[in-house]
Amino acid sequence: MKYNKIKKEFFSFFKKKNHKIYKSYPIINKDNSKLFFINSGINQFKKFFLGKKKIKYTKIANIQKCIRITGKHNDLKSVGKDNYHHTLFEMLGNWSIGNYDIKKAIKYAWILLTKIYKICKKRIYVTIFKGNKNYKLKKDIETYKYWKKFVNKKHILFFGLKENFWKIDNFKLCGPCTEIHVDIRNNKSKNINNKKGYKLINKNNKYVIELWNIVNIKYLIKNNKIYKNNNLLSNNFIDTGMGIERLSMILQKKQSTYDTDIFKKIIKRIEEILNIKYKINKNHDFLIKLLSDHIRSIFIIFYNNIAPNNKKYGYILRKLIRRCLIFVYKILNINTPFLFKLIKIVYKNFYKKIILKKLIIIENKLKKEEIFFYKNIKDNIKLMDSYLKQEKNILKNKYIKKKTILYIYSTYGIPFFIIKNYAHKHNLKIENIKNFI
Repeated sequence: MKYNKIKKEFFSFFKKKNHKIYKSYPIINKDNSKLFFINSGINQFKKFFLGKKKIKYTKIANIQKCIRITGKHNDLKSVGKDNYHHTLFEMLGNWSIGNYDIKKAIKYAWILLTKIYKICKKRIYVTIFKGNKNYKLKKDIETYKYWKKFVNKKHILFFGLKENFWKIDNFKLCGPCTEIHVDIRNNKSKNINNKKGYKLINKNNKYVIELWNIVNIKYLIKNNKIYKNNNLLSNNFIDTGMGIERLSMILQKKQSTYDTDIFKKIIKRIEEILNIKYKINKNHDFLIKLLSDHIRSIFIIFYNNIAPNNKKYGYILRKLIRRCLIFVYKILNINTPFLFKLIKIVYKNFYKKIILKKLIIIENKLKKEEIFFYKNIKDNIKLMDSYLKQEKNILKNKYIKKKTILYIYSTYGIPFFIIKNYAHKHNLKIENIKNFI
């Protein structure tokens, strides 16, 4: 099932269940300046759950664009290294605000996944909260009993607070959750790790993945204490979330989200522009996945009227752009603008109707930022080279420490791999900094 069809079926299903369909909220998170961007579907509905604002509808569904680059949920370093993490993803979700309970939420999920999307029942596993003595929270037997109606008990597992208890920083609501996992292994990947699916749940296995999280919001948390008896909540507050990229991977029978139709055209365009091929060279594969992910986030941030600069949202945008350029420079030795050429294909992926004026503005701003970066590198390499010569004369042991490297980076904006190359040129040893970009 293709990406657009998946979205259409999702909305159709919940419309029939009398849910109000909400549009994707703007990705700028005005309610949390530390978080910067919307990173989950519930962000725009928190005020309704907390009773700060009244809502006309008690049953809601939407597909929310989310960015996870900052804060607790930061997937930046995972992108390109595995087959399913992204800085930007679209979260399919449904919510009950004082309407239906966990049983109905599970029933909806099961029908949608197995009857509409036709995921094989034998490949589905579910996890449930096992309780916690410190917080005096009992094992979620209610959810277990209900799941047994649909799933073989061997496919039901219990986990603790980390995996199956949901709470958000600075958000008072919390509660146990049940997660749906799917084993997407084909015969080849099963032979690599010939274990039963249930043994690979929550083990960071790239082929047995979490798909959908269903939260039963029933408690309040304050000062690290959970309050179970209160007048604000009933058992009918439900929050769910499922990534469309992962769902597309499952429904299109792929082993990677990057092999779905969401990324197919973007990857093809990257191959054309950079004259490299996907699935031939490991470094090129990493680069292609990173670029195809980052350009979607770059586009959406631009689309929300953010420009590259050194403050807040603009700094994150600049960081993403430079991350792309640095890796291309490092792996392919290309130092001319190219990212702006990908904007049109990404635009088509998200929006059927292209606003030409908006498209041209984004392309021009991105190209300008790319030119600025390369010029900055070219101009500052000479200054850095002069600085390293001075360091060589000062340092008796000929060893540059992390503090000095960070100074060069912050002062001249020179990427670590270039600093390293020029240090070696002057016979200077350099402290290695892991994950430095």
